[in-house]
Amino acid sequence: MDFETMRFLAVVSSVIFLFSAGVTWSQALGEVNFSFDSSVLSGEALEQVQSIALQLKSSGSYKQTVLIGHTDAVGGAGYNQSLGLRRAEAVRNALIAAGVPASRIGTVASRGKNELLVSVAGPELRNRRVSVSLDDIMGACRSWRDVGLTTESVGGALQQDLATRLQEATQTYSRLSGSGRNGSAYQMAGAAREDCDVAVGYRADTVRKLEYAKRCFCNYARMKVAVGD
Repeated sequence: MDFETMRFLAVVSSVIFLFSAGVTWSQALGEVNFSFDSSVLSGEALEQVQSIALQLKSSGSYKQTVLIGHTDAVGGAGYNQSLGLRRAEAVRNALIAAGVPASRIGTVASRGKNELLVSVAGPELRNRRVSVSLDDIMGACRSWRDVGLTTESVGGALQQDLATRLQEATQTYSRLSGSGRNGSAYQMAGAAREDCDVAVGYRADTVRKLEYAKRCFCNYARMKVAVGD
């Protein structure tokens, strides 16, 4: 087995590891803050929810919404994990009440006190939050079949994402080709460029568009891992 083949297999192994670890890239929409030791939405928090709901309803995005609850550093880990989850669930319910379809809500989870924005041991409002973002599919995938796109995903927002990935894959492929680097990142960029180009070209009502969109997303994610982004 030559060096480049070994390197390629190593990258694929790292891709599988990252997928198993649930690595994602997300687009932040905003945060909702809470009073100390509370999962009740205040008037200000409801305004924050309304602002996020407007973004979700106007974006037309096919991506799932990710809600992650957080706490400050006061109290035990187990209690704060539960509190963070109650906060995330409160925001989910408020978003649905504000007109966001329940089907648009994806991950609802808690990080407890593990990801402080402000490193202080005492109460801190900025740490007591629910972060809201759009899931950018996944950081890596074993197979294109793992990519969570459905026929409902096909539309203008998906087409724009495919075009953006095609542009980046083309630029990456050209840059690596010009530098003489023909390793695994180059191969992944070439695969992403080809599949994204095919996906962009298919009509929205074509079954194959969804298949190649999944291939595009998967190989693009592998490319990002291979180039170290």
